[in-house]
Amino acid sequence: MKRELDFGREAALAGVSCPEPLNRWIEMLPDDLVDILNQIAEAGHGAWAVGGCVRDALLGVPSGDIDLCSTCTPEEAMKLFGGQAIPTGIDFGTVTVKGAGQHYELTTLRSEGMYRDGRRPDQVTWGTSLKEDLSRRDFTFNAMAVDVARRILYDPFNGMKDMRGHLVRAVGDPMQRCDEDGLRIFRAYRFLDRGQLGLWHLEATLHQAMQSKQPILAKVAIERKWTEFRKILNGRHAAEVLNLMIHDGTIQHILPSLRFVRPSLLDLFGEHLNESWLLKHRLGFLLAEFSPSEVKKSLGTLNLPKSLLNETVQFHRNLGTIPEPRTSSLRVFRYCLGEDANIHLRLQHLLLDISASVHGREPLEGSMTEVAVKWSSLGSQKAPSESLVDGHWIMKRTGVEQGVRLGRLKRWLHRIQIEHDITEVNAIELHLSRIAWQHSEPLDWPQLQFP
Repeated sequence: MKRELDFGREAALAGVSCPEPLNRWIEMLPDDLVDILNQIAEAGHGAWAVGGCVRDALLGVPSGDIDLCSTCTPEEAMKLFGGQAIPTGIDFGTVTVKGAGQHYELTTLRSEGMYRDGRRPDQVTWGTSLKEDLSRRDFTFNAMAVDVARRILYDPFNGMKDMRGHLVRAVGDPMQRCDEDGLRIFRAYRFLDRGQLGLWHLEATLHQAMQSKQPILAKVAIERKWTEFRKILNGRHAAEVLNLMIHDGTIQHILPSLRFVRPSLLDLFGEHLNESWLLKHRLGFLLAEFSPSEVKKSLGTLNLPKSLLNETVQFHRNLGTIPEPRTSSLRVFRYCLGEDANIHLRLQHLLLDISASVHGREPLEGSMTEVAVKWSSLGSQKAPSESLVDGHWIMKRTGVEQGVRLGRLKRWLHRIQIEHDITEVNAIELHLSRIAWQHSEPLDWPQLQFP
């Protein structure tokens, strides 16, 4: 595999020499991508890196996928790359080419017909004009392309200028761009949050189009909306973006419950949000004042991965319960919540600050001060997480037979093990001799759970 880049077909479009950030990015391109570009060039075609990878390289932030556009038709690409090629979107000109380290989407330059379904064009025609291809993209900073061999940047819609102005602007007519694919409305909100680069703003006519074209969001598949919304929620400036979506009414097309989030709660969310807040924590906190059943129903409409849905519902359900300020109780709390224990206490403190009606009940009362003091002095867990004793051990010492009593007694002893940070079986046997299990109702016995 050679590192030098061959010149392919040149674009019939005025460009400029690549700025230094792009030159550095080109120098770091993977060898497998260089090989793919050279194969396209040797076949007499032009190929350009396009879209998000160019934008991110100019911003100096890590880039994800590297996408290519080319004069090479999908049929030619399938022949050219043989077993390396996957016809992932061949009807719309996209072939995925397998490199040694990652996959690359190669899309034929094209012109398009009308978008009657609000997502895809009715028909596409293969083309050779890079400018026409870029003109159908969503935002100006996504409508840039790079000839990596010649080191030329093509920016016909002034995407670099808009990036310098921290502006999200549509390519061409924003009404038309929103009509073509309603998801672009959500993407515009998502691109406002540039992480460490700050919060950007919407160009006025694009913002107007986003507000007036909301009915088209009904045509967008919930899976596609969730993909964008998840990125919005995970952003550094999620609170500000959500506030704008609530103001514009867009939020009702993805998670209507958030229309009723208390402003003070959203303010706290923005003030204290950091990278340690996982998606389940963010959703759980924002929906803290809704009942667990309402939250489960609302999130269920998003078709979330089952694991994320269950984790979010469980984290939300635990909110509103403050552990008792006793070492034994805090040990059980830590065991049951695991990595969520610290952030549970932190969010609990925030909810108390605004007298939140967690789960729609009466506002929380009390203080986290004593809990916080006890928590900070709690030593690390020495007891093994698994129960030191099994059913056979218990049956041998108690005569309890297989059944409910045995299972409940085992869980009670497991709780004692965690409460007292027990590491030896002898200590379990001592506690067994002291607890009143013989003449009490098993369903009333303590269990290892929180709350």
